[in-house]
Amino acid sequence: MSQELPKKNNDNKSEEVDLLVFFNLIGNAFGKVYSFFESIAKVIYKLIIAILLHLFKSAKWYAIGLVLSFVLGYVLDKKTEKKYGANMYINTNFNSTRQVYENIRNLSQLAAIDKDSKEIAKQLKISEEDASHIKGFFIEPDIDPNIQMQMYLEYKEGLDSLALTQLTYKAYVDDLSKYNFKSHKIGVLATDKNVYNSLKTNFITFLRKNPYLDSLKQINLVNIKGRIKDISSQIKVLDSLKNSYLAIRIKESDKSVSNTGGNGTNLYMGNAQPNALLVDESKITTLLYELSIEKTELENEFVLNQNIIDVVSDFPRSGYNISEWTDYKKYTFPIAAFILIFITIMMVNLNRFLKKQNQ
Repeated sequence: MSQELPKKNNDNKSEEVDLLVFFNLIGNAFGKVYSFFESIAKVIYKLIIAILLHLFKSAKWYAIGLVLSFVLGYVLDKKTEKKYGANMYINTNFNSTRQVYENIRNLSQLAAIDKDSKEIAKQLKISEEDASHIKGFFIEPDIDPNIQMQMYLEYKEGLDSLALTQLTYKAYVDDLSKYNFKSHKIGVLATDKNVYNSLKTNFITFLRKNPYLDSLKQINLVNIKGRIKDISSQIKVLDSLKNSYLAIRIKESDKSVSNTGGNGTNLYMGNAQPNALLVDESKITTLLYELSIEKTELENEFVLNQNIIDVVSDFPRSGYNISEWTDYKKYTFPIAAFILIFITIMMVNLNRFLKKQNQ
């Protein structure tokens, strides 16, 4: 018994030593982490103090530079014309997208590069004063992911099974060009917000002008109109036929025999065989319904194809300011002046330091 007590005491002391070592390791680890963050905090503190000392010593130079640059930028901003913008959204028909893009490129060249306000006024039938305020034309497709998916599904319908396995939606979208879309956004940059009101009438007329597309539109409308007329005649004949059968049914109801279980009206006349079906009026009703739907679709198509280019959203009466804060010199000049003064002072101090080191 006496021999077991010393053994237990030794085990307890060993465990205590292990715990002390473990806690010492943890303490050292926390100490190193604390020292690391402390050193970072000291560096940041010293850096802040150094910057404050630098700004305090050079405050007059910064103040002079910032005030002068702000005044200069403010004066230049007053003399600089403001930038206004507005957008028009269109839908192109009869593959007129390429023509629209070519016309916009032409106008962009005249406005942004040639600065030929006289030619712009001539083409758009506006005053030269209004044309002189126009600084740019822009166009881009108005892309809707839902429309892209619909185009993809329609394209897949015309492919064989092998091509379907090789085509992916991403590959299809990547291969699309701006000419594949019907909807487009046209933007105009100007220095007068009221110039857009004069563009509302003549601008779209200029874009639509194309003799070939005009003739194509007229032929298409004539064909649609003829098809609508034919369908209307068919509907009239079928409706008359249906009414005639209904009249016969009423007058000859006591002589008619129905074997279809209510699915239609079976009429028998003269020496017809007992099971010889003369007409099933439900088929006439179905055909009338289908023709009515087709007529409605053609009427919608007729309306949608009235113009080579449809205006979904026209220019507003006045443009809106599109300038960013970076376009204002009263903001950018002081920032540039501050950076320039800082670099200059740093270079001067570095030069002095190097000279002292050489002495």
